[in-house]
Amino acid sequence: MTDQVNPTIYAFDIAENTYYFFDQLEAEQAFQQAEAKGDYPEWREPTPMLELLKIKDALLGEFAKRIAFLELQLERAELGSDSFDLGAN
Repeated sequence: MTDQVNPTIYAFDIAENTYYFFDQLEAEQAFQQAEAKGDYPEWREPTPMLELLKIKDALLGEFAKRIAFLELQLERAELGSDSFDLGAN
C-alpha cells in the first residue's frame, strides 16, 4: 500500500485534546509553537491512518453495544415501574 492510500498520521496531545497532522514538518512546527505558548504537548506514535480507522471503528462498536445495553436496562426499569403503583387505591 502506498503512502498516498495509507498516509502516516502525526499527532500530539495537549491536555485532553489531540492534534492530528498528515505532514511531519507541520506537526513538528505546531508542537514547537505549543511548547512556546507554555502548553505541555506530548507526542503520540506516528500511525498509519488505516490503523487509526480500525481503532476508531472498534471503539464505536464498543460504545454502540454499551448504549444498547443501557437502553435495554432503562426500558426494563420503565416496564417494571408500570407494573405496580404504590399510590393507587
